Amino acid sequence: EWNVAMSLHKKAHLLSDLEPTIAVLPESANTERTRNALRDIGATSIRWIGTNPNKGLLAASFGEWQLDVDASYDPGYQWVLPLHLSGPRHLRVLAVWEMDRRGTGYPEARQRGSVRVALPHYADFLAGDADLSLISGDFNASVIWDKPGKLRNFGDLNRELQYRGFVSVYHHHHGWSLGAEPDPTLWWRRKEDATYHIDYTFVSRPDAIKNVVTGSFSDWIAYSDHSPTIVDLDVSCSQDGTR
Repeated sequence: EWNVAMSLHKKAHLLSDLEPTIAVLPESANTERTRNALRDIGATSIRWIGTNPNKGLLAASFGEWQLDVDASYDPGYQWVLPLHLSGPRHLRVLAVWEMDRRGTGYPEARQRGSVRVALPHYADFLAGDADLSLISGDFNASVIWDKPGKLRNFGDLNRELQYRGFVSVYHHHHGWSLGAEPDPTLWWRRKEDATYHIDYTFVSRPDAIKNVVTGSFSDWIAYSDHSPTIVDLDVSCSQDGTR
């Protein structure tokens, strides 16, 4: 899972080096600009949503895997995309790029956050039959900005996700609490000392988490102000324990 993709067509080789099964790519140009570069590195299917052809939400699958958009997709929840990742196993993926009051979607989604408002709508999708369900992308949020009575507190969203059975792979794997992350996913204005952790992946089964790695400033700042988050998951067992 790679959470940044500005000028993706010029740096797809970096994505290839991560050897993903699925890549979630916020801030990506549409498929007309990215399709050839992604197919050149082995992408088998590409799904994109957005209103600006230069910057939207893209997801790509690789290898034996294919992506299909679920029939429940509602563009009013900008930008939240329900996907079926099919191949050796079946995963349900909610790819997200939280735009923080921008966009032209539902007013409540712009005010309270698209992900949080979209959760009831996509509840059946996320709870449906699958080997694993996950929610992943750029949430543009952290508990360090939470305030009493604020409509968009990330802590509230995290508690709702926990109630629905999801855990943050980074925090579960490394044992850090929200807001205390030593590994930033954003270097604000590309400054090494202006760091925030705002990109997350949540999964329905914590036993599937095998490893979580966040890219370093020295390795990635030449390419983006975001670092990639690489999540290794073992989905060999389904939720009911069968293989």
